[in-house]
Amino acid sequence: MALNKNITALFGFLGLCFALTGIFVYVFFEEKVWIYTTLELLAIIQLSLFFVTHFEMLKDFSSRRSTKFGLNSIFMVVIFISILSIINFILARHEVRFDFSDAGTFSLSPQTENVLKELKHEVKFTGFFTDDSKLRSKTKDLLENYKRENKKISYLLVDPDKKPVLTKQYGITEYDKIVVESEGRTSIARDITEEALTSALIRSSRETKKTFYFVEGHGERSINDTAKNGYAVIKDALEKQGFTLKNLLLLNVKKIPEDADVVIIGGPTRPFTPGEFEVIKDYLETNGRLFLAIDPMLETGFETFLAPWGLQLKDDMILDPSSGMGAAVPTVNPEAYPPHEITQNFNLATFFPLVRSVSFDASKADFFRFSPILQSGQDTWLTDHVQGELIVDPARDRKGPIVFGGVLTAKNAPSDTEKEMRMVVVGDSDFGTNSIARAAGNGDLFQNIISWLADEGDLVSIRAKAFPTTTLLLNDKQTGIIFTVSVLILPLGIMGIGLMIWRKRRRL
Repeated sequence: MALNKNITALFGFLGLCFALTGIFVYVFFEEKVWIYTTLELLAIIQLSLFFVTHFEMLKDFSSRRSTKFGLNSIFMVVIFISILSIINFILARHEVRFDFSDAGTFSLSPQTENVLKELKHEVKFTGFFTDDSKLRSKTKDLLENYKRENKKISYLLVDPDKKPVLTKQYGITEYDKIVVESEGRTSIARDITEEALTSALIRSSRETKKTFYFVEGHGERSINDTAKNGYAVIKDALEKQGFTLKNLLLLNVKKIPEDADVVIIGGPTRPFTPGEFEVIKDYLETNGRLFLAIDPMLETGFETFLAPWGLQLKDDMILDPSSGMGAAVPTVNPEAYPPHEITQNFNLATFFPLVRSVSFDASKADFFRFSPILQSGQDTWLTDHVQGELIVDPARDRKGPIVFGGVLTAKNAPSDTEKEMRMVVVGDSDFGTNSIARAAGNGDLFQNIISWLADEGDLVSIRAKAFPTTTLLLNDKQTGIIFTVSVLILPLGIMGIGLMIWRKRRRL
């Protein structure tokens, strides 16, 4: 009989052990569903056996006066815990998160949110991190954000040392790398940042790679130039998104290559030949996509070439006396962008060193549609007498706002099988150079223009920010306060409340 009591008591002990172990596995190894599910089922079985075999004992125990008071307290605690559990259950399925960091560091960027929103297929992230890697926890938090935005996202974190076969199968030879898979396509994110993960996601989810041609041969800014005036930063950003970038020498071709999704002419300093203009004209007339960034005080031939489309590039310059960067560097505040898909929800300021106006001839309005996307503030001036010192002459100069960037499309809508002609013209090419492409919203705006021209609407947004390291520095006094409150006051306070309740119950 004693043996039977010991055995039945063991049911209760094992039930509690299984229950606590299952909770531990669920908290720290959430992906091990079958393990904690099995443990909790065993806990239910063991505890059920315990209550069945000890029913009479529990019945006698519950009839005591002290037990009734104890059960009343337990009942209240159970109700309270049940309420909290229900609230937690509801919140877990309708999660609300708040990011109180200065720059929204712990939230996904608008570009990532757009990309995830447009996902049509399942995407799997497989990360290769050792169990003690400092990046493992950060990566899990980041991937949870992705998964929260779109249920088509799944992820698996693998220790390469424990699963060498799987690691070799993916071709991984270094720690802290992530493989992104979608529809049989794979891409590797070699940096553990939101920018790198989203870029890999874009590359793996795109069925085709689009190609952008940067024209050269007239002093244009080069995508291979890593100096301050080059476009190497823009090149790196676009390639990370899965695009192919090529140089194009118009003197060597009779037509724009068939694989050109967008042609970019950034900052030419020499005139184009009539033959080159003819190539560009043919491209536009066959629904091409062109991005022109033309600086002021230069004769490139585009001033005349653009006239048939109604676009006007005059020999002028916008001055902004209120700009903190100098009168020749107009800035655009987030609320000042004209409404357009390129600048929709674009809440970053931009600045443009040396910029000319871009206007539209109203007589061409029956054939083309012009939509401004960039304009200066009301305190700016447009001058056409730039010589030596930049001084505003209110009697001669025109007060702002002045349009210096716009979109041109044809009014005759193309058929379903054709894509419309699109042209974006900006009166400055400096805003995308290496020295300032990462400043404010300049680089994002440059990429937004190209993405819109390429029909990549989900990439027209603000790119991911860097993940900064924030350090909390405390002086001796602050450290002492934290120690006193957390180690002394709180524990002693809880003990004091417990003693008060105990003494009160002894008097009952």
